[in-house]
Amino acid sequence: MKSIEPRRRFLQHTLAAAGLASATPLFAAAPMAGGTALSVHRMKLGAFEVTSVLDGFIELPPTVLQGDPALLERTMKAGGLAGGPIRTAVNCFLVNTGARLVMIDCGGAKMLGPTAGRMPQALAQLGIDPGQVDEVYITHMHGDHLHGAVTPEGAKVFPNAVLRISKPDVDYWASPAVEAAAPENQKGRFVAAKRAVAAYGDRLQTFELGAELTPGIRSVPAVGHTPGHSCYMVGSGDARLLLLGDTLHVAPVQFARPEVTVMFDFRQEQARTLRQDLFEMAAKENILIGAVHLPFPGIGRLRHRDGGGYVYDALPWQMY
Repeated sequence: MKSIEPRRRFLQHTLAAAGLASATPLFAAAPMAGGTALSVHRMKLGAFEVTSVLDGFIELPPTVLQGDPALLERTMKAGGLAGGPIRTAVNCFLVNTGARLVMIDCGGAKMLGPTAGRMPQALAQLGIDPGQVDEVYITHMHGDHLHGAVTPEGAKVFPNAVLRISKPDVDYWASPAVEAAAPENQKGRFVAAKRAVAAYGDRLQTFELGAELTPGIRSVPAVGHTPGHSCYMVGSGDARLLLLGDTLHVAPVQFARPEVTVMFDFRQEQARTLRQDLFEMAAKENILIGAVHLPFPGIGRLRHRDGGGYVYDALPWQMY
């Protein structure tokens, strides 16, 4: 009998550990959490800190892509996008240079619907008050990049910041004459510009494409998507990050086939040429890239693909 007792105890302990003993409570009825909580990722870039901030996502119809239909069908299928809307992230990038805290693009707020507009909550996760942001740089004045600068009531989200946008983009999107001449179905695209101009007033400052805006961040001209579309090169020491704005919308298609444009491109041929040039520069010079519509946290590297095009390698999540 003594030899049986240790076995009995062993079996009881094994059943209990497996959750099979009747006295062991089970917790499988826990409620669903209801969404992603983590919306920020921070990394070092030389002496700078770069934080990706997820504002949310939007869904694009496949018809947004412009190109040969057979080519698009093959490329979308290869990229796992066949049949259905294309879900794309809306990222923002916060750069702390040590002297200035700069937000580059700021999401779409709830103006894009319920799936975007989480940027203020993400800043709260970081312990950052929007009043701490010194400057906000906008790649262009489309709503998914600019609406987040203004509250639903029309006030500044960043009360102490200077809002900086290229002069050609402001001249176009903030022009009542241009808006009046636009087709009726395009007039809604001027809303973000009008709200930003009204909210920031003389705190909205323009710059010439290619200018250095603060030590370590300069504009990179990328006209084509809009009349004044600007990418931004962020550099500290030997480390560089090229923030592409809307040079890219659908990564699995446009990395493989950078000649593919989107219906939102103001000048299709210019947008195509600039995308190819910027992708080539990033791949050839091994520059990190970041983009609003890359999967969060939206930073990685490009390398040449056999047979043409590029392969995107997302940067692994980092802790420091």
